[in-house]
Amino acid sequence: MTAIITDLIGLQVLDSRGRPTVCVRMTLGDGSIHKVSVPSGASTGQHEAVELRDNGTSHAERFFEGKSVYQAVANINEIIRPELINTVPNTQRTDALLIGIDTTDRHEILGANATLAVSLVTAKAVAHIQELSLARFYQPTGALRIPMPMVNILSGGAHANGALDIQDVLVIPHGATTFSQALSWVVAIRDAAARIGAAQGYVTNLIADEGGLGIPFESSSQACAFVTECIEAVGLAPGQEVSIALDIAATQFYDRGNYVSRSSGKTFTAQQWHEQLITLLSSHPIISIEDPFAEDDWNSWETFMRLLPKPIQVVGDDLFTTNLGRLWRGIENKSANSILIKPNQNGLVTQTHDVLNHAQEHGFTTIVSARSGETEDSWLADLATGWGAGQIKVGSTHGSERTAKWNRLLELEATEETVFSKPF
Repeated sequence: MTAIITDLIGLQVLDSRGRPTVCVRMTLGDGSIHKVSVPSGASTGQHEAVELRDNGTSHAERFFEGKSVYQAVANINEIIRPELINTVPNTQRTDALLIGIDTTDRHEILGANATLAVSLVTAKAVAHIQELSLARFYQPTGALRIPMPMVNILSGGAHANGALDIQDVLVIPHGATTFSQALSWVVAIRDAAARIGAAQGYVTNLIADEGGLGIPFESSSQACAFVTECIEAVGLAPGQEVSIALDIAATQFYDRGNYVSRSSGKTFTAQQWHEQLITLLSSHPIISIEDPFAEDDWNSWETFMRLLPKPIQVVGDDLFTTNLGRLWRGIENKSANSILIKPNQNGLVTQTHDVLNHAQEHGFTTIVSARSGETEDSWLADLATGWGAGQIKVGSTHGSERTAKWNRLLELEATEETVFSKPF
């Protein structure tokens, strides 16, 4: 039968940081081959699904400083493969099988890097059997909803060796009417940032993990002012056509109830940090802020939501880790109004989709996101589109692991019936 899985092979490949990651290749009876490589994060929340790495001392592993994924690959080849060979691909059944093999909450036995790779390649194979793209597999009829891009301009934190305390300063081109127009705007802004930064004496020919510029501004406010200047430099109106989004990644500088600024050396209580953020939001055209507080500082999140100075998207990444239980707590306590969706934080495609659906059903905006350690795969663009996420965050416009996703969205817009998302 042409729809039968005839082979499944896991292997170790490299991500965009040159670190090992998991790839899986599925062959069907019709001779078609379907392949998926999974990403890896740098600033990971402690509640994420477990990315299985060897951390060993063998000759093969020591050259990767313990970051090899041979065990996760072996789990695919020795444990999962025999269960799937000679079966018809089915996403629900495959994910149920993986849960049955590894009953831990965070895929600690098989590794979420192994489970996600198998889960995703199964979805791609099923879409192929139905002669659909992955986007169309999830939305077979009607206009596909191309997501609004959230694009990295400046990088700090774990993505740029602490060039800024906060992790990223991004732009959202919410005034654009098509995805291609939106992308052209952010490309121009990114280029202006490199040009203007160089004119101000900064090094701008080196880029961070996600393709942003690692300019060491003295403060987050200075960084926001710089990006605002870049928006204006290309003839666009800050706050009207293009606005700023911040990824604070506050867990990275949280220490026993306080927030410790690496750039200034100052220590802030939760209340003082709250006041710093409110001042920042009031002073710049910011419409989205991600992880303003640490992943388990729930009280600060709830207070922040009550006292916002203007309507704004408050995004939980480390707070929720694409976990349904943590999302439910955030919904009940009104801790945020938006969620970052990262498939590798969850480990299974069906469960990741469930989290996104539950968030949208309760009025949250949803942002499908890549990781800092990415691959050349473009499946994330299809998921964001087919799931109707509304927004997508894959880094900057530099690096083929980033442009692969942007280019896939351009292809979908040019070849399918689509509408462009306007989440704001």
